[in-house]
Amino acid sequence: MDEIKSAFEKALEKVDKLGKLSPQEMRESKEKEYIPVGRALADRYLEHGYIKLLEEDTNRYSGEEKEIVRKAALTRLVEAIDLGKYEASERAMEGIAALAGENLVGEMRQQIKDILMEYEGAEEAAYQEQKAEVERREMGLLHQLRISGSAVGTINLEASDAWKELCNKLYSRFDQRLRQLKEQALKQILEGVA
Repeated sequence: MDEIKSAFEKALEKVDKLGKLSPQEMRESKEKEYIPVGRALADRYLEHGYIKLLEEDTNRYSGEEKEIVRKAALTRLVEAIDLGKYEASERAMEGIAALAGENLVGEMRQQIKDILMEYEGAEEAAYQEQKAEVERREMGLLHQLRISGSAVGTINLEASDAWKELCNKLYSRFDQRLRQLKEQALKQILEGVA
């Protein structure tokens, strides 16, 4: 028993030597502990899509911890919104609305949907426009290599370098707009839930 007491006393002495944490240091310590929790809750929600579980999991915390977890989860959900991933982006926006409230995200949600749909339409239009050109070019290349007839099936447009380059240009153009909107939205959401 004396050994336990002396170990406990040693621990108390070390704590006294360290001194007390300032409020800022305490906040930083809590953030270091709870930000990964909020991000993990958001990632888990993005996998399964059950809003009730997301809400229940974030409501397990209270006070400052709950605020940190919610903000971290909201930040992760905003990050998950991405071009070409419409379902995942929609799920992320539903999670954001559940945690932040529909009144905070209504207009932003519609703007993001508009960008995602516009990107999807532009990608489809580019696909249709470029399909014949890329097929003709690829067939010409195969013909130069003396590959023809039954050895040549259909050309996979998505595998061609020309298509990848076009997609990258299209993605970067829309991604810039989406990133700006996400930054504005995140700022608005985090200010609204504070």
